[in-house]
Amino acid sequence: MMQNIFFTLSVLFQSALGEVTDTDLINSLKLMLFGMVGILIVMIFIWIVIAVLNRLPSKDNKQGK
Repeated sequence: MMQNIFFTLSVLFQSALGEVTDTDLINSLKLMLFGMVGILIVMIFIWIVIAVLNRLPSKDNKQGK
């Protein structure tokens, strides 16, 4: 079913560089998925670093003042 949809879309779309095949379309979607997962991993890593830095005590914040 999905392969039939990809084939229909690839036949309808003609690129400036030539014909787009269904394998080209599937490969580009895989590449986009890897990029999105990479961005998600970096965002989670930044969130963890910020959470750890927020838990560290500050030297300027003294209890006596």
